[in-house]
Amino acid sequence: MGRVFSQSERLTDAMRSVFVELLVHGPMSRAEVARRLALSPSALTKVTKPFIETGYLREQLTGEGPSTVGRPSQPLQVDASRMSFVGIKLTADELYAVRTDLAATIQEETQRTLIDHDIDNVLGQIAQTVADLTEEDRPLSAVGISLAGTATPSDPVVHTSPFLGWSQLPLARLVEEAVAVPTVLDNDVRALTAVQQWFGEGVGHSSFALITVGAGIGCGMVIGDRLVTGRSGATGLVGHLAIDDRGPMCEQGHRGCARAYASSPAIRRSVATALDRPELTFDDCLAMARDETRDGHPVARRVLDEAGTALGQIVATVANITGPELVILSGEAVHMYEVCADAFQTALARHTHWTSTPVPVVVKPFAFNEWARGAAVTALQHLLLHR
Repeated sequence: MGRVFSQSERLTDAMRSVFVELLVHGPMSRAEVARRLALSPSALTKVTKPFIETGYLREQLTGEGPSTVGRPSQPLQVDASRMSFVGIKLTADELYAVRTDLAATIQEETQRTLIDHDIDNVLGQIAQTVADLTEEDRPLSAVGISLAGTATPSDPVVHTSPFLGWSQLPLARLVEEAVAVPTVLDNDVRALTAVQQWFGEGVGHSSFALITVGAGIGCGMVIGDRLVTGRSGATGLVGHLAIDDRGPMCEQGHRGCARAYASSPAIRRSVATALDRPELTFDDCLAMARDETRDGHPVARRVLDEAGTALGQIVATVANITGPELVILSGEAVHMYEVCADAFQTALARHTHWTSTPVPVVVKPFAFNEWARGAAVTALQHLLLHR
């Protein structure tokens, strides 16, 4: 790495702003960068000089974009190959990992089954994964780890992770000692929000929310171009939002909460119990609900409509409170939207404040490697924004 990103040289706010602007929105001309960031041409030259000298910024090569004449208008772009990151997503059973460049492009990926949740065993698997994904001639800049639970990039400790059974575990410090690479943690939904902020549907939006549905229900938020972390990482906790106090019970004993209606285990459990068919999977329930030849199985149809209604109410509530420009709906169970879209849209309209119009919603299915990619972006953002 060049001196610009060495531990001994701290980035100025102007350097940070220019580099991030070009990373997220580039390539663009010097004039456009200066206009967007309200910098004078001389100030921009001073800021970009060290990046150009060390190879992190380069002029766009001929043929890569619109033809321009003269050096001052030649577009600048980030050389994404200059840094590498490893992102790791931990679930209760699996470890998903990717290596990315500066632009969060996945270069290699892998997956391991967790032997158990013993920290020594997990640490060994993480260390081996990092070693497998590291190129001999290109050392890693940082490692990011995401998991369901309370964790933030500014704190090396996983305060709680119910799926993994961890509490007050200094995971980032342990991994950093094991792999000799700076390591940061984050909640998995917030990490997924980070990759959407810089390299996905959130680009161009100063505020948006990401709602995920799967084993649980999560929410990440960007407000005023800032990823919301909250006190001790506790933010976006919408899983137990009250929907109907006459509804089913969740595993925490809450009657009629969002998780009891719209999480994939709850949907499967409701249908399987009502039909006395414990062998049914979540996807079986979706197939039964969408069976057009019989207008859908009535029990599965009802459960999925209730799930869509709950999900629409969650999105409306988040939108009423934060006023986002966009809501991204994702997660491993988001394909259920195809079955419950009508109920979702009806509930979204019903629960949106009467002075507003329903927020635009983008449904974005993701493979599990996208969660790991989010962890890599968390490491990238921490490196660029907090050093």
